[in-house]
Amino acid sequence: MIRRFLLVAPLIAALVSACGGSSPTSPSTITVTVTGTGVTNYTYTADVAPIMNSDCVACHSASRHDGGVNLSTYAGVMQVVTPGSDQSVLVRVVQPAGPMYGNLSGNRNQKVQLIYDWVVSSRAAQ
Repeated sequence: MIRRFLLVAPLIAALVSACGGSSPTSPSTITVTVTGTGVTNYTYTADVAPIMNSDCVACHSASRHDGGVNLSTYAGVMQVVTPGSDQSVLVRVVQPAGPMYGNLSGNRNQKVQLIYDWVVSSRAAQ
């Protein structure tokens, strides 16, 4: 786990910078503040892809993959997700203290909760 994080830490910094975000704390110190509802039937296609498409792919797509991240496909999203882990990069960067939280539109807290439940409880089901 630690080795994987060390590889993605520069990715997080590039992602934050590329999207114009700033983080008062290091991405490695972002604490996950959301706890799961236990919902285990979320899927990427039905639930997460719409969030990625509306809030993330403007900066993280095949044509514009800021920070080297492409969130327009399941395979791309899985580069920043460890199924079952609340320490997944995607979970941490969308936390209220995370650098990408402000890029979420609409009900941010609901989207953060859904992403958390999809990664942790649904184990990032496609």
